[in-house]
Amino acid sequence: MNKFVKSKPMREILYRETRIAKALGDPAKYSIVDLLLRLGPMNVSQIVKKVSRSQPTVSNHLSKLKSLDIVRFETKPDGIYYWLKYEKEMRALKMALSDFVNRSLEGVHYET
Repeated sequence: MNKFVKSKPMREILYRETRIAKALGDPAKYSIVDLLLRLGPMNVSQIVKKVSRSQPTVSNHLSKLKSLDIVRFETKPDGIYYWLKYEKEMRALKMALSDFVNRSLEGVHYET
C-alpha cells in the first residue's frame, strides 16, 4: 500500500462532500436539483422540457445525482419519476449558497 495513503487517509465525509459539491457545481445538475426543489417529483420528459437539455443528457445527470444519493426515483406507468431524497437539507444548502452569493455581491457595482 502507498505510504502516503496509509499515513494520511482522506476522511470519508470530506470525500463525499467534495463529490456532492462537484456535482452541484455543474449548472445543468444544479438546475435539475433546483427544479425538483421548486416543483417536486417529475418524470424525465418533464425535466427535459424545463431544463432545455436532451433526454440522454438529463438521464446522465440524473444517474450521477442518484449515485450520490441526492435524488430518488420510482417507475410509474407514465415514466420514471425523480425527487430529492433529502429535500430539507438540499433546501438549506441552496439557501446558504444564495445567501453567500448575495453577500459576496454586496458593494459590487455593475457597469452598464
